[in-house]
Amino acid sequence: MKAATSAFIAAISIATVLQPISSSAASRNVAQFQKCGSGSRMNCIVDGDTIWIGGDKIRIADIDTPEISEPKCRSELALGNKATARLIELINAGPFELKAWPGRDEDRYGRKLRVLTRDGRSLGDILVSEGLARTWSGRREPWC
Repeated sequence: MKAATSAFIAAISIATVLQPISSSAASRNVAQFQKCGSGSRMNCIVDGDTIWIGGDKIRIADIDTPEISEPKCRSELALGNKATARLIELINAGPFELKAWPGRDEDRYGRKLRVLTRDGRSLGDILVSEGLARTWSGRREPWC
């Protein structure tokens, strides 16, 4: 079982333990999350609704954000970049929990489906309230 690396800055309290992340290793380790680059992806942000934690790819299950890798228009890319930057701020602001998405552990791409919460509030809901995301409806909707 892979343990989360000592690169964590946000202390993570795992509500639902991800298979490759041991709860004891993840609970007090710290790392600064940044936008993912081309190298190894251990603890980084892909976009406004996809992150890597301890080498596991996580889809933030309660929201949908604009695409930045293949946007359909300039406004989608601009909003997607804002959502990504804001998610980085939110994740680095302090401890958060990963909670399982009811009834489904992974999406069709093998990403773990999780809701990120801090003090009982979804980080995704914060993005929605700021106009940077939509509440997940069960399917993707156009942003252009």
